[in-house]
Amino acid sequence: MIIRTLNEIKETEREVFAENNNWVSMRLLLKKDGMGFSLSETIIFANTETEICYKNHLEAVYCIEGEGEIETINDSKVYPIRPGTMYALNEHDRHYLRAFDKDMKLVCVFNPPLSGGEVHQPDGSYVLS
Repeated sequence: MIIRTLNEIKETEREVFAENNNWVSMRLLLKKDGMGFSLSETIIFANTETEICYKNHLEAVYCIEGEGEIETINDSKVYPIRPGTMYALNEHDRHYLRAFDKDMKLVCVFNPPLSGGEVHQPDGSYVLS
């Protein structure tokens, strides 16, 4: 059994800050944990926009706090994100993720699992490791 708390992760290699300071991700489960997926609590900082395209991963996200939106780049559709909203990037959708006036707290699941220190590459993806 794996038991892990956010307090244990703070100030370790499992606490990953975005290269542009738009978010921080607490990596609760990683590839080395052997679950077949990774699990993170991610805070998207208020009044930020991040371009993302996970070409190497599938991601499901559940919002538990704050409000924002996703805009898909290919068709410019905008989807509101608020507590209780789940979205799944099942088509490797290129998108903008925006947080509004306060931080958004998200629970994120990746398949294949993240290894730990991933941050977005110039094309918005994570390297497959």
